[in-house]
Amino acid sequence: MNEEEDNRSRTVTLDGDNESMNDGRALVQAPIRSGDVISPTRAVLTLSKSMFNAGCFSLPYAWKLGGLWVSFVMSFVIAGLNWYGNHVLVRASQHLAKKSERSALDYGHFAKKVCDYSDIRFLRNHSKGVMYFVNITILFYQLGMCSVAILFISDNLVNLVGDHLSGTRHQQMVLMATVSLFFILLTNMFTEMRIVSFFALVSSVFFVIGAAVIMQFTIQQPNQWSKLPASTNFSGTITMIGMSMYAFEGQTMILPIENKLDNPAAFLAPFGVLPTTMMICTAFMTALGFFGYTGFGDSIAPTITTNVPKDGLYSTVNVFLMLQSLLGNSIAMYVVYDMFFNGFRRKFGARFPNCPKWLSDKGFRVFWVLVTYLMAVLIPKLEIMIPLVGVTSGTLCAFIFPPVFEMITFWTDWKGLLSYRQRITKITINCIVISIGIFAICAGTYTNIQAIVQSFGTPDP
Repeated sequence: MNEEEDNRSRTVTLDGDNESMNDGRALVQAPIRSGDVISPTRAVLTLSKSMFNAGCFSLPYAWKLGGLWVSFVMSFVIAGLNWYGNHVLVRASQHLAKKSERSALDYGHFAKKVCDYSDIRFLRNHSKGVMYFVNITILFYQLGMCSVAILFISDNLVNLVGDHLSGTRHQQMVLMATVSLFFILLTNMFTEMRIVSFFALVSSVFFVIGAAVIMQFTIQQPNQWSKLPASTNFSGTITMIGMSMYAFEGQTMILPIENKLDNPAAFLAPFGVLPTTMMICTAFMTALGFFGYTGFGDSIAPTITTNVPKDGLYSTVNVFLMLQSLLGNSIAMYVVYDMFFNGFRRKFGARFPNCPKWLSDKGFRVFWVLVTYLMAVLIPKLEIMIPLVGVTSGTLCAFIFPPVFEMITFWTDWKGLLSYRQRITKITINCIVISIGIFAICAGTYTNIQAIVQSFGTPDP
């Protein structure tokens, strides 16, 4: 939702978030939206699709790096922390949207409003700087996700037809990435949420079919869980955390989807959009990681799709998953367009008033897609790209920004409405989550830089 956009709305009570005076939040009134909006069912499908992507199929390899039982436990810990971060993010955003008399706020403008309404003068004076920092972080994260999707598509194309191509594997992947670029550009010409959610629906069908075939083949393998290590080492565990963080790659889609939900109360309600999506994603990702690793053991590939045979029914798996990645690319890029296009159009139109609007619109989208293509070509190491993206921007968006913004947003309310013990409990929980995020970023960046240096010192086959 852009700051200049004014959706028609009427007001209803947000009972779904259990807003009450007991935990320091007044009863919030949320708008019923009209126009380019989606239903809760479509919201669940779109948010689930933003999380079900290329990173999911690297989870069995991540479990190999972290060890079986450490990875099992960490999967639920990471899911729980993501759930908590997403919940407090939406709660604070809805509170500030009502306070500023707006129907919704995107991530960047939400960060700005947090600072604008803060009691801290430094934050009020630098609210735009905070907004720019948040926007750049999200931009880096989204571009990283989209470039990984291109790598995923090209890697599986090489797996299918690489035997008929000449050159090194890297050269083959560059060729396949170039071929996929044309189709990705086509899907990114549409940016209305109703169209993007339709792409998500079709993409989800392909994903479910492909994932079902993979799980069916994986479960048939001799189970090796008793022979696998329960844990590995510090470096491997941190890399596993980064890859798992990337698997929950829908953090930046939380507010764009909430902003387009026809009834915002349904987002945080019990069995609403967020709880339903997180339960589905946690169950699927844990099952895929567990059965994938115990089925293939040490022979698990960086993406489990390459462990599936190339013939018969299994040859269609790569096709289904490539199609879902092609359609899903527009979902991730929607965040970039939603955040930056209005500002770009205003400045570009002032500088070039005679340029047709459709040309600037399409050119803006083509530019960002080409950026993701170049990133994919320059770093053709899927197993390295995923954890690096996850432990940097992904951790900031999931573990650091939400609790920090919640404390700033509700600080004054907590002082007046909560007891001392309740206030300390909330602050302690948020500080623990922030500390985990900072540690994950520092340790993950160090281990992934080491992995990148080591990987590029090894020649491609």
